[in-house]
Amino acid sequence: MDGLLLTRRQRLRGFGERAALVLGPSAVLALVELAFGLWVVAVFVLAIAGLTAVAVGSTLRSRRGAAIFGLVLAGGIVLFLLASGWLISHPIQKGD
Repeated sequence: MDGLLLTRRQRLRGFGERAALVLGPSAVLALVELAFGLWVVAVFVLAIAGLTAVAVGSTLRSRRGAAIFGLVLAGGIVLFLLASGWLISHPIQKGD
C-alpha cells in the first residue's frame, strides 16, 4: 500500500505508530537508567531516540521495519554508552 488515498488522520496515526515503535525500546532503556538513578543518561537516551523517531517515523513503510529499527537504535545507544563509559574510565593520558 502506497498511502496515496489515506486521509490525514490515517497518515498521522500510521506515523504515530511507527514513531512509537522506534521510540519504545529506547524508552525501556531510559526507564532502566532511571531505576539505577542515572537521570541524565535517561534524558540523553530519550532525546536521541525521540529525535530519531520523529525523523525516521515518516520514512519507514512498515511497522515491522520500525520495530526492528527501534531495536537497532537501542542497541546502538547501549554500545555508545558502553564505549563512552570505557573511554572515561580509561583515559589515554594519565593525570598527574
